[in-house]
Amino acid sequence: MAGVAPGKTYTPGLDFSGVAYTCPAKKAQSDADRAHEIIREKLPLLSQIKALLAVTFGDRPTFFVDGRANQAKILDSCDDEPDCRLNIKPEYIIQFYENKLEPRYGLFKDAFFNEASMPSGKIPVAIKFADLLTPHPPTPAKPASAFSRLPEPTEDVEQVKRDIEEFGYGLLTTALSATVAQVDGGPDGPNQRLWTLINKGDDFLDLLNHPIIDEFVPWALGEHAVITTYTANIARPGNVPMQLHTDQVAVQPPIRDIAFGINILFYLEDVTEKNGATRVYPGSHLGQVAPEDIFTVEGSHPAEAPAGTALIVDSRIWHATGPNREAAGERPLILLFFMRSFIRQQENNFLSLRRSDVWPRLSDRHKRMLGFYTTGALGGVDGEVREGVFVEWKEGVGGCGSRTTAARQVGKLAWINIGPETQDLVPWVISHIYLGGGRVDGCDSQHS
Repeated sequence: MAGVAPGKTYTPGLDFSGVAYTCPAKKAQSDADRAHEIIREKLPLLSQIKALLAVTFGDRPTFFVDGRANQAKILDSCDDEPDCRLNIKPEYIIQFYENKLEPRYGLFKDAFFNEASMPSGKIPVAIKFADLLTPHPPTPAKPASAFSRLPEPTEDVEQVKRDIEEFGYGLLTTALSATVAQVDGGPDGPNQRLWTLINKGDDFLDLLNHPIIDEFVPWALGEHAVITTYTANIARPGNVPMQLHTDQVAVQPPIRDIAFGINILFYLEDVTEKNGATRVYPGSHLGQVAPEDIFTVEGSHPAEAPAGTALIVDSRIWHATGPNREAAGERPLILLFFMRSFIRQQENNFLSLRRSDVWPRLSDRHKRMLGFYTTGALGGVDGEVREGVFVEWKEGVGGCGSRTTAARQVGKLAWINIGPETQDLVPWVISHIYLGGGRVDGCDSQHS
């Protein structure tokens, strides 16, 4: 795996720790050179940043993109204070250019682990710069004020579906009763996220029987969607608003013409603009659309509704948790997020649910939603990939005896059938990938 060094080797002849096809130093230099070429190619467009941007590739010398005049230019040095500073991996520049990485994801994803990679200064300058490197720069999201009509809370299921198609979100009232719509806020703090609600009590198991799931999830995603996260979000006065994002930001390269997910947000209290209503850019789920600044909610719309309402959101829409400006109280939500079954789940349920007190209480419905069910030849255990099979942990799967026996059988099969003259190409491929120049039964493998 890229970026992860080989671990301990267990088999003689299969130690690849000192083997590489590419010299890391040469690769880094090649990436930096290519990134510079891309920026030079895009100079006719980069005057649109209307600013001075300082760019650094890791520990390499900083250079400047000067877009303050009609013709942008690259400067090796500049005495002026830049409007924005960007420290970025050169391979991200290449991936922006090749449409393999969405700029609002690529610019900020490393900042979670390395604060130095966070753009500083006027961040919209960095966003505009990255957008202009892409094949099809997005258009700004339309402000909510540009729409003559916006979704209103309603009990009409079909109207909610029409709203989701047109605006990217809809509000279904009376999804929960006032009696059920309660929450224990837990420890004080302006922001609180509770993860893996499936482990937090029977009421969260029962909520997965809600007919809203059957009504909206197959309609939006097909029959085999899975829960990617099941969480609660509590916004208290003084909370830090979330940056604008889409819920399918992890789908890279970015694909905007299909929704990979649908998020159902249950309101446990009345949700208002003042107490931190989710902010949405209506219609931003359609086309190459993105906000120019992801750190402001100006121009977005608060999805206000009474307690018991469910906000249903297309995963492509740009949205964020709003600021809670109340003097007291809290705004709690339950978020039930489904993705298409071939998208990796954010929560690793296969580990999170390995608790003796939870697993026995899961129904087949729960297990299917959580991914313990084979679909489209995916999700099997020990090779069992027939469609529609519920899976569980199997004691002894992958044990030393079975693994050793299997390895010997694969090795023998590969050696007997090796060579381009064989009609059975699978063992031949195994011999080239699995054996890799090592030894089988005392004989050196040969590469054609």
